Amino acid sequence: MIEPSRCQSLIDQGQAARRDGRADDARRLFGEAIATARTDSDLTGQGHALTATAAIARDTGNLDWAIHDQQEAIALFRKAGDGRSLAGALREAGEMFLAQRHLAHASVALREALDLYAADPDAPGLAVADATRAAALLAEAAGDPGQARIFWRDARTGYAALDDADEVAEALREADARLAALG
Repeated sequence: MIEPSRCQSLIDQGQAARRDGRADDARRLFGEAIATARTDSDLTGQGHALTATAAIARDTGNLDWAIHDQQEAIALFRKAGDGRSLAGALREAGEMFLAQRHLAHASVALREALDLYAADPDAPGLAVADATRAAALLAEAAGDPGQARIFWRDARTGYAALDDADEVAEALREADARLAALG
């Protein structure tokens, strides 16, 4: 078995603290992970630690801080050439921009995420479905019901193809409700 890197171990511990509601501990652990990754010149590890700090900021409603950390992570994933991590970070950024009603920024981020996933034949189905869901929400927010229907159908198809029915049940209900509302 391969041992996780020190950075990954710190991220995992931080994620556990976040799940347990210990935001301060999570921030500290993610900060240590960032420092460790910088010391090790691990661009991808540093990017993942930054997306984790962005998630904490998002949890607490500080979207400006979350977007700052997320954009820094995006730059690191680009520099590292890690397309899959970049796609995930772009999707999360797109959702943050959408929450702030910065539709143009959300559109750019989500379009690139979807393009990266389309270019990756081994892209995780859940990640693709989540990005498609975000694009559907963006189309709704932009007042484009036709495009929203297309994205919701695609997201629903993606979720339905996944093996873990319990994990995606809520996503399927949401897609069905949104499609019904769009007519």
